[in-house]
Amino acid sequence: MRIGLTGSMAAGKSTVSAILFGLGFHIVDADKTAHAALGFPKVIAELSAAFGENILDERGLIDRKALARAAFVSGSSTEKLNSIVHPHVFEAMLREADEAESSGWEHIVFDVPLLFETGFERFCSKVLCVVADDETRYERIMLRDGLSREEAAARLARQMGQEEKAARSDAVIVNNGTGAELEEAVKNALEAIGISPEAGSNEAELESYLPDDLDE
Repeated sequence: MRIGLTGSMAAGKSTVSAILFGLGFHIVDADKTAHAALGFPKVIAELSAAFGENILDERGLIDRKALARAAFVSGSSTEKLNSIVHPHVFEAMLREADEAESSGWEHIVFDVPLLFETGFERFCSKVLCVVADDETRYERIMLRDGLSREEAAARLARQMGQEEKAARSDAVIVNNGTGAELEEAVKNALEAIGISPEAGSNEAELESYLPDDLDE
């Protein structure tokens, strides 16, 4: 089964992704894929044609800070960036899923923060959504990024509301408690979409997979 995993900022999606990895699921990470995609020759050529060669460094590779300055000045320029990068990211993610299934993986998890915003849910049989109460999310963002409450609220306001994400998902994972409670919630969500949480295990490799930073 191909499963979409999403959630709003600081809800705990990365931790859930790590738990799923430990249970034996292959994880396809959209953020890592997007980072890699900026090194694809075709993407470099398309972005430099769209935003100018000033976004390239002395080696002819994408200067990510320069690209950000060029692409995030307006909504239309951000849409242009997404229209170039997203198709390549989607293609790479689906290719990784195909290869994983060919290697014997039964379940693939697409870890995609903007799953619904980008329309990637159409490639998923089921969708899991991670949610947490607003106060918990505020505290996580403020601690992680050194922001004020107002700045944290502004970041959250720029995203699709987690209530809408939850309503569009097949199962919801609530992350307001302990790690043990979250793991139990993950297993319950898997059962809700018809998957045994004991399908397999990557526990020996889990420590190296866990995120270093506070969760997205």
